[in-house]
Order: sequence, then structure tokens, then C-alpha cells
Amino acid sequence: MKVRTCWSALEIKAEQLVAQLRAETGQSLKLLESLSSSKQRVDQMYHEYHSQATAMTSATGMSGVQNHRQFMLQLQSLRERVDNDIGKTRRYLSVLEQRTVEAETERLKMQSLMDNDKLAVENYENRREQRNMDELGVMQFNRVRAA
Repeated sequence: MKVRTCWSALEIKAEQLVAQLRAETGQSLKLLESLSSSKQRVDQMYHEYHSQATAMTSATGMSGVQNHRQFMLQLQSLRERVDNDIGKTRRYLSVLEQRTVEAETERLKMQSLMDNDKLAVENYENRREQRNMDELGVMQFNRVRAA
């Protein structure tokens, strides 16, 4: 009786999936960090331009005020897009976390099945060896008794 190779192959496949999911999680965390810093920069720009809007006078003219207002709206739109991207990334991270837990559970199951199979083979070999030893012992006993 030999140890089945299917369990180790399935465990390796599960380990690869766990590693892939962890790599994706790392990339998503970097993206989330990048989006957060982008949001901070956009917020800072918005506040700077907002403070400039209060300082603007009629000397800049109507077109200057209108251009400034349009730029403020674009910054606000950009901030909303970044917020949406942050939300999507967080949702994706929670999905990745759940998938990683499931993959890790599957990997542990395959490892357990492999260990159980190795133990069963070892027990089978031990019983067979014990049976052979018992047969030799009986044969020796019968030889000594017959002599």
C-alpha cells in the first residue's frame, strides 16, 4: 500500500491559491493606500482653492470667478470618484479576505487528508510487519517443539 499522491497535489494547488489571494490582497492594500493619499491631496487642493474663492475680488473678473468655480466643481467630482474607488477597493478586499479564509480552510483540509492517508499507510505497514513477525515466531516455536 502506498501513500496517495492526489492529496499532496491538491494541497499544493490550495497553497498556490492562498498565495495568489494574499498577493492580490497586498496589491489591493497598496491601491487603497494610494487612493487614500490621492484623496488627501484632492481635499487639500479643494480647501486651498475654496479659501482662494473667498479672497477673490471683483478685480479678477467674471470669467476668472467662473473658471475658479468650474475648477472647484471638477475637484469635487474628482473627490467623489476617488471615494467611489476607495469603496470598491474596500469591498474587493473584504471579498478577498473571505476567499482567502475559504482557501486556507481547503488547504488545511487537504493537508489533514494527506496526513491521515500517510498514517493509514504507516499503520497498514506496521500491522503487516507485525503479522510477519508473528508468523516467524510461530514457525520458530514449531521448529523448536518438533526437534
